[in-house]
Amino acid sequence: MCKACHQNIFATFVQTAHFHTSAEATTQSIRGRFSGGHNLLRTSSEGLYFKMERRDGAFYQTAVDSTRGRSTSERIDLVVGSGRRGQSFLYWRRGLLFELPVSYLTGIDAWINSPGYTDGQIDFGRLIVPRCLECHTTSFTLQTDRGVVRYARDYALGISCEKCHGDGRAHVAYHSSHPADGSGKYILNPARFSRDRNVDTCALCHSGEGTPRAPPFSYRPGEKLDDYLIPPPDRDVPTPDVHGNQVGLLRRSKCYRSSPGMSCSTCHDVHRPERDVTAFAQKCLACHQTGGHPMAAEIGGRMLTDCIDCHMPNRKSKAIQINAPTRQFALYFRSHAIGIYPEAAAAALQRSDQRRNR
Repeated sequence: MCKACHQNIFATFVQTAHFHTSAEATTQSIRGRFSGGHNLLRTSSEGLYFKMERRDGAFYQTAVDSTRGRSTSERIDLVVGSGRRGQSFLYWRRGLLFELPVSYLTGIDAWINSPGYTDGQIDFGRLIVPRCLECHTTSFTLQTDRGVVRYARDYALGISCEKCHGDGRAHVAYHSSHPADGSGKYILNPARFSRDRNVDTCALCHSGEGTPRAPPFSYRPGEKLDDYLIPPPDRDVPTPDVHGNQVGLLRRSKCYRSSPGMSCSTCHDVHRPERDVTAFAQKCLACHQTGGHPMAAEIGGRMLTDCIDCHMPNRKSKAIQINAPTRQFALYFRSHAIGIYPEAAAAALQRSDQRRNR
C-alpha cells in the first residue's frame, strides 16, 4: 500500500530488523539449520534432546526422551526475531500462541534453550501474552472466549509502516485521487509530534516490558504512552538489556536533558538498516566540537569514529547467559545512557590501537 508512492523508503525499510521482527515460518525466515549434524540440542538430562526437523514442507521441534521411549513434537508456526541476534519460535494451539523450547542464537550458529525454559525438561507450555506480540508484530486481533483472551488469525507480522504512522487507508484513498497534493493528509508523521510524543512512539517497545493500563494494541502514535503503560518508578535505574528500558536511559542522559529538540530520531533513521556505529559519530559531532575534548591530543582522528564505543558502551546482559557445550556465551546490549565511562573509553581506545597495529 505504501510502496507505490514511497518506493525508496520502502526499499530500505524492508531490510531492517524492525520489518523482520516476526514472520511466518518458512525456509527464508528461519535462520537455524535443519540438516543432519546441525539440528540437535542436547540437554543436561541423559537421553533427553531436541531435534529440529523438516517434514512435508513444514518445520518441527521434537523433544525426545530416549530413556523412557517417548517424544513430543510441535510445528514451528511463527518466527520471532530478525536473526541479527537470534530467533525464537511459536506454535498455535486452540487460539493461543506458545513459545517453543528451542531458540536459535546467531553469534554461535547454534540451537539453545529458549528464554523461560529450564534445561533438561520437556516443556512446550510457555504462553505468549499480548504484550509480547504488541512489540513483535504490527497488529493482532484479540478475541475473548469464556473469559480467555485468544488470538484470531487476523494479524500483521513484522513492524510495518502503520505501527508508527497509523492506519494509512484514508491517506492512500485521498492521495490516489489528489496526486498533486503533497501535504500528506490523513496520516501520522512522528517527525511532526512534540518531542515527548515522538519518543513515546519508540518507548512503546523500547522502554521495557511495562505494565499495561489499557488493552493491548490500543495505543496510537501521537498519544501519551503513560495512558497505556504504567511507567517504571523513578527509583528504578534502567538497564541496557533484552527488553531493557533504553528510552529511560536516554532520558537520564545529560545530552537529552540539555537538548530540547533531541529525540530517538535525532540519531536513528528507522527506515534504514543501521549497524555501523562509527557512522553515528557524525551525529555526535553535529553538537560537540572535537577541539574541546580533554583528550583530543591523545585520541586524535579517532574522535571522528569512536564516540559511541566510549560514551555509549556495550553492557553484558544480566538477563541472559548462554551455556554452550564448550563455552559460555554472553549477549551485549548498547547503553543509551550517553555519558563518560573511563573504563569503557580505555578499552575502546586499546581495541582501536590493536586494529591499527595489525
